[in-house]
Amino acid sequence: MSGIFITGTSSNVGKTVITTCLTYAFQRRQVNAVPYKPVQCGAITDGAEWLAPDVELYRKVYTSKDNEQLNSFLYEPRFSPHLAARLANNPIDPQVIKRNYHALQETHDLVLVEGAGGLAVPLIDEQYGTPELIIELDIPIIIVTHATVGTLNATTLTAHYAQSKGLNIKGIIINGYPDNPTEGIKHNPAMIEKVTGIPVIGIVPQVENVEARIGEEEVLEELIRGIDLDKLYG
Repeated sequence: MSGIFITGTSSNVGKTVITTCLTYAFQRRQVNAVPYKPVQCGAITDGAEWLAPDVELYRKVYTSKDNEQLNSFLYEPRFSPHLAARLANNPIDPQVIKRNYHALQETHDLVLVEGAGGLAVPLIDEQYGTPELIIELDIPIIIVTHATVGTLNATTLTAHYAQSKGLNIKGIIINGYPDNPTEGIKHNPAMIEKVTGIPVIGIVPQVENVEARIGEEEVLEELIRGIDLDKLYG
């Protein structure tokens, strides 16, 4: 296996934090891992330059090499990719994504591909979305979900949708797990496994201002402590 696709139950569930953490964790294990964001909506600016904010977070743990494409399509509005691409008159081309993915694959042990939004997001139209891209890349997925109320429903729906598309799910990572969880939150990991039939391979703690602090080694160590890397890359 040379690639893993990181998807989530929704936007803002913490896919970028998890992708950054996994990049750090695998590198720490001497696995030459690289993060890759094929499609980014919600560009930020640095002077006249547009930047992909998720890639900028990756850079806190990963130094890219010359000519490495860590992002293929970048759009200014934070809209669904198919709409952002249409408004920009710059359609998403899966062949470009596949070329960039394979280029990274040739020079790294593992490519960590982060999706845009949730799993059911369309990339071109109703016929071609994130699942179709994953099938073309021929890689397994992990599902990132949140720890709080609603996670059972969101995680189960995402898992069943992925299975209906024939995707290979390696496991589920619960992000933002609080220091003092309620009884309901404590119950969620075991019940997620029961209702989906998929293992929870990581419970990542809630860290205040995590994106600002993710470059700190002690924060990274705290975040990755509860992830079973062997179940992802054995």
